[in-house]
Amino acid sequence: MYKIKLFAVLSLLLVFGPKVFSQYPERILTLDASIRQALNINHDILINKQSVLFAEQRIKKTKTLYYPVINFNLNVSKFSNDIPTVINSESLPSVTYLPSGTQDLYYSNRLSLWQTIYNGGRTSATNELAKVSLSQVKNKSDIKTNEVIAEVKSSFYKIILIQEKIKFYRQTIEILSKNKRLLNDENNLKDKLEICEYEYGIQMLDFLNLIGLGLDTVIELSGSIEIENLDLNIDQCILWAYQFRPEMKNTQYQETIDGIEVNLLTMEKYPTIMFGTSYDWLMGDSRGIEKDWYISLNLNVPIFDGGSLFAKIKEKKIQARQATLERSKEEEKIKLQVRKAFAKYSFWYEKASKNTEPSKQKDIIKNLEEQIYKMDVKYNYLKSLFELELAIGRQISELNLKLAE
Repeated sequence: MYKIKLFAVLSLLLVFGPKVFSQYPERILTLDASIRQALNINHDILINKQSVLFAEQRIKKTKTLYYPVINFNLNVSKFSNDIPTVINSESLPSVTYLPSGTQDLYYSNRLSLWQTIYNGGRTSATNELAKVSLSQVKNKSDIKTNEVIAEVKSSFYKIILIQEKIKFYRQTIEILSKNKRLLNDENNLKDKLEICEYEYGIQMLDFLNLIGLGLDTVIELSGSIEIENLDLNIDQCILWAYQFRPEMKNTQYQETIDGIEVNLLTMEKYPTIMFGTSYDWLMGDSRGIEKDWYISLNLNVPIFDGGSLFAKIKEKKIQARQATLERSKEEEKIKLQVRKAFAKYSFWYEKASKNTEPSKQKDIIKNLEEQIYKMDVKYNYLKSLFELELAIGRQISELNLKLAE
């Protein structure tokens, strides 16, 4: 069993060991560059972008409902009829009249125009529904974007932490190697160094996969773990979450959509008025050219559909009430997430703030342990900060800039 573990560690060291501090990395990545790289390749984000494009196209489509429908039809027929016949086929764009008799060739042309004048406001409501749907799709995309950013930040600084630990372990081992009396301590630290290098290899694989680079790419991360006093309070964080969390906006959009859909169903009870005109040219072998035209004003008033429309309206109103309850539920869920994230952040911020003084330990091993502890605390502080940002729905740096303005 020990040999298997040793072989796994040695395998990772052969792959990643020389790359931890490679002089010639293929790429040097900052946190911002890593985030941009991840956002450009994440499959869920790319799929959401296509959903946004689809929703934008739907808006363009619904705008066409304001314009008239113009059709031109050309038909050539050969027939023998004892009585006049009307061809009304799904494969033809309009109804074609064929008179009685025999025709080698019979031509018919039609130019028609139809314009909706009034439909109870359904056209404008459909356009509004498309706009709200676009906002909802963009909002869903923001949810995934926030998750990816938080994941990249956490993974980025995890690697920075491990790299710093490796440096400390190597420096301490080098000092101890000069003192033969501390041979046991040196061997113990070498075991811990191997564990750190193993963790580095695993973490780097996850990070490269997360940002979409090849798993054998040699990269170097440029960054440091710093403690910053952000002067946050729980009430302000909860207000920010209600304002910026995409999930919160999502429930609001759903309420709006359900309201519009209720109105659309209600509008089906209203009459529809359409204006239409058509001009036909008819020509056969044994007759001259005939020209027909008409202008029509059409009024359609729905009277009775067995109660189906009322059932649909009632069903949609129930869905609208469900959306309102979902919003209340989401508010409580977000409040809990923010409170937990803020408590975690406050705890680690206090711990990190108390460990900013330089080490006064003269013992080499105790000094190393103290440095490792401080780095762990700093990383946990940053991790809790990223979780708080995810719970709020915005990066704290962006919010501080808005407050300054």
